[in-house]
Amino acid sequence: MVGQKAFWLGLAASAALLAAFAYLFLPKDDIGDVLRNANLAYVLPSLVFYFLAVWARSWRWGYILRPLIGKPRRSLYPVVVVGYMANNILPIRLGEIVRSYYTSLREPISPAAAFGTVAVERASDVVTLLFFIAVVWVALPTSGLLDELSASVPGGAPVLISLSVLPFIGVTAVMAVISLVSEKTVLLWIGKFLTPLPEGIRVKALSLSEKLIEGITVLRSPKALLNVLIMSLPVWLFEAAMLLVIALGFDIADSFDTTAEFVGAILLFTAVANLAGVVPSVSGGIGPFEFFGAAALVGMGVADAEAATYVLTAHIALLVPVSILGAVLLVLDGTSLRSLLKRAESGPAGLTGESKPIAPELAP
Repeated sequence: MVGQKAFWLGLAASAALLAAFAYLFLPKDDIGDVLRNANLAYVLPSLVFYFLAVWARSWRWGYILRPLIGKPRRSLYPVVVVGYMANNILPIRLGEIVRSYYTSLREPISPAAAFGTVAVERASDVVTLLFFIAVVWVALPTSGLLDELSASVPGGAPVLISLSVLPFIGVTAVMAVISLVSEKTVLLWIGKFLTPLPEGIRVKALSLSEKLIEGITVLRSPKALLNVLIMSLPVWLFEAAMLLVIALGFDIADSFDTTAEFVGAILLFTAVANLAGVVPSVSGGIGPFEFFGAAALVGMGVADAEAATYVLTAHIALLVPVSILGAVLLVLDGTSLRSLLKRAESGPAGLTGESKPIAPELAP
């Protein structure tokens, strides 16, 4: 029932945001001209940067997993790709559960602990994207956008900059606290929070919490936490490079006076469009990515039609190739996509299982 509600909520949110995107940013009279003038040949070389970003993710994830499994038995790259594919198919980012379960088939780790490592990834992604926003706001007031927005915010630029920087500081602080507080203390806090629940539910919730906390072992060291954050930079710089290359085919750079402003605009677009993923969607961030990404570009001075067609092209490039590769890798690995999807559809309950023996077809 919860899964069905989440699906319909995501579908409704995607439909509403796509409708708003089409109404606000898709002037039909100009779309044809933009597409005729766009050089879509830039999309193909941009994919090199995208798959470098995926490689950087698997490199970072290997570091996060190291305290739990040591050196992975098999490459993590296919698992990351399959997780992306599943996220592009399933609502409410259920692909993260697919990736966690798939990892438990390949490595000696429980799905819950694997999910904990994915949570560390996502937290570091948020910190990095918020860092991009903070840097752009402070260092590159792109096309006067900072001045324009400041005029409508009580307190002006100082308040606007604070609103941009404080979330970055807040998420970083939470991760830092986790690195300093002992696992025993965290479980004690969770136990007190769960006290009103029936004993059976409380015991299961504590057991799941313990496995999830096991997955964030890497955060127990402030040095390791810093390393994870540093490793997150190439992940998103590669993805921003992909989006920048595609933007060259749409002459987005012509909307800015300097190359620095153009680069700053792409960094800001990368951050805003991806952070929009927190909004429920039917799958793959469809709806939030288009609406908030286009809004960010238009706010920075890009024409509506150019922004809309560019965002649509960029999102297709982000979704389709990795989904096709993920499907191919699953077939080559002899793994049933149906079983992974079934486990993902079970929601958080699918995380409670222990690590399964590696299936014969998955043996190194």
